[in-house]
Formats: sequence, C-alpha cells, structure tokens
Amino acid sequence: MENKTREYFPDLTQVSGFTTNEEKYEPFAWYQQMRQNEPVYYDEGQDVWNVFKYDDVKRVAEDKDYFSNAVLLPDIIKDSLMGLDQPKHTLNRALINRAFTPKAVMSWIPKIDQIIAELMNAIDGKQHIDIVQDFAFPLPMIIISELLGIPTEDLEKFRAWVSTLTVAPQDNTIEEYMRIAQIQAEASQQLIVYFQHIIEVKRAQPEQDIISDLIQAEENGYRLSPEELMGSCVFLLIAGNETTTSLITNSIYSLNQNNLFGTLHTQPELIPTTVEEVLRYRAPVQRTIRKVSQDTVIGGKSLKAGDYIANWIGSANRDEDHFEQAELFIPNRRNNKHLSFGKGIHVCLGSQLARIELKAALTALIQKYPNMKVSPNYQIDVAYSNIYSLKNLPVELGQST
Repeated sequence: MENKTREYFPDLTQVSGFTTNEEKYEPFAWYQQMRQNEPVYYDEGQDVWNVFKYDDVKRVAEDKDYFSNAVLLPDIIKDSLMGLDQPKHTLNRALINRAFTPKAVMSWIPKIDQIIAELMNAIDGKQHIDIVQDFAFPLPMIIISELLGIPTEDLEKFRAWVSTLTVAPQDNTIEEYMRIAQIQAEASQQLIVYFQHIIEVKRAQPEQDIISDLIQAEENGYRLSPEELMGSCVFLLIAGNETTTSLITNSIYSLNQNNLFGTLHTQPELIPTTVEEVLRYRAPVQRTIRKVSQDTVIGGKSLKAGDYIANWIGSANRDEDHFEQAELFIPNRRNNKHLSFGKGIHVCLGSQLARIELKAALTALIQKYPNMKVSPNYQIDVAYSNIYSLKNLPVELGQST
C-alpha cells in the first residue's frame, strides 16, 4: 500500500515480523540485534527510518531543530501538545503546565491515596483478580477524570474511546487501515460532542478542575483556541490513562517475573528505584514517531527533510553502552537515565503524576499481598495498541497481611 505511513505508522509486528503475543511482548532480543547490526535502519516497505541506539534516540527526541513532532495524528488530537512544534508548543505548554506544577501534583496525593484505598477495598477478600480490569485501568482513569472534572460514571465510555484512538492495525492490509480510520473517526466525533458539552458547562460554571483552568488560562494575552482546548482535553484523557494502566500492569508482570514481591514487602525503601526500573525495563511507549525537518545524518545515514523516523525508546532503554547489565531488572539500579518520558521540549507533562501513582499503587498492593503472583497458566495477550500493554493479567493475590 503506497505511502501508508502517511496515515498510520508501523507497529512492532510490521517492522520486526513478529506475529505471536510472546514475541511482541518480549521484543528485546530483536532490539539488541538491531543495535548491533542496523542501529539506523530504513524500512522500504513502511517508508520509515528506525533508530535503536540510546544516543540517537535521545537526539531525535530532544533536537527540535531537526525533528518535528507535527506528524499525522487523529484530527481530534493534532492540535494538542502531541502534534505541535515551537512556538505554538511552548505557548500551549505554558498554559497547560499550570495544572502539573510540582505543587499542584503534590496536592493531588490525598485524592490518589483515597482512590487506591477504595480499589483495595473492592478486591478485599478475593483470591483471584485481573490486575488490568480491577486495578490498573480504573485507578488512572478515575484520577484523570476527577482532575479534568468529568463524571467518573462515564469511565467505560472513556475507555472505549481512548482504546480506539490508540489502536494499532492488526495486519498490513488496506482494508485494516481503512477500518481503523473509520472507527477512529467515529470515536473522535463522539468525544467532540462529549467534550463540547463539558466545556460549555464549565464556561458557565467554572469549578476546581483542569478543564475549567484551561478555559480561563491566559499567558501574555494568549489563550487556547477552541480546537486546541478540545485537543488538550482528549490528549490529557489519553495520556493520563493508557500509559499509566500499562505501567502498573507491566510492573506487576516484571516483579512477578523476577520474584520481587517479597523483597519489596520487606524493603519498601526500594520502591522508588523500582518504579524507575519498570519505566526503563518495560516502557509503556516503546517508540515515538518524528518527522525530519531538515536534512541531517544519524549513524552515518543521510536523512532527508520530510522523512519519517521511528524512535525506539524501548531499545534505547536496554542499550548496553548506557546501562550495566541492561537486560536484567535491577530494583536498586542507580543513575537510571531512561528515556521513557522523552527529552527536550516534549518531555512528558505528567511524569511526576505517573511516578506518584505507580509508587502508591505498588506500595498498597505489595504491603497487603506480599505473596501475590501472576496465575501460572497465564498466556501473554498483548493489546493491538500503540501503547505497550497487556489486555489482561490474572493474578492470585495470596494471603493478605
């Protein structure tokens, strides 16, 4: 299909040839091969450059003069921070960042703790749960819904919309790409109608929430346009949900894989560094897409203005040149300079919030269920999504403390 990357970008299956769920959830041997053999690789079929080494990935992420974030996105989020470059990005980020200052995020901790306590009460007495459905999905969705100021009773609607906007093609056919385009257009329209109503209500009656703040925010006479306000609402809903759901799920899987529940129960002081190691080891976003702004050279390869480039964060985080014993999960790893939250002007706005949520979630689960384990008969089931995630993760909680 000619120029298909102008509409959709390659997922792991299309680039690597992986077909099984196990291969897609464990791409790290392939990353290593690419770092060693083809660290800057041009995929003719997808018409996309692929970059795998830490230094190259870091440069693409932070060099705003040569690499643009203005790639093709669903229309509803193309005017959000995700799709903007300077100077528009700087102006919009200054307004949105007011809701994510360290002081503002710290003020949310009591609410986060309250939501976690409610979820823990809901699973109390159960022997088996799905960590995705019962904990990892509702926690960030409830939190971001309350922070945005939208009704939590609409959680299932939000989940369906967000999942649709982050879905990846299941195969490399024109029919599949058209199917994705259609369902994303439908979800976008439903979200537009939903948020238009919410925004109208909050214009008339502002409350103590992020949407009300964005409506009223002004910086040196600059305000968000209606399209930018809409895009920002949807972007925050997606960013505040899918990635944190993935982080919590990947944490439980990684801790189980490395038999660390008991260790962290007796040494809770390791949880902060464990959070950073989860971010490095199984980043929720394994690759981002950039567009080359002007001709440049990476790894001896000449890239032209207009080329697209897949920036493999998941590979950079396992680069042996930057991380000792990179393939091992080390809960007390020091100097952990992973790239999971990006670099430069596009560094993740909600990184502090994500860290707080994951730390609080792991602390609560491990304190109460030190013998928790993933069900022995679990078969890896990876979601068809641009977020590195599992559809489900059945867990045996074991005896509570």
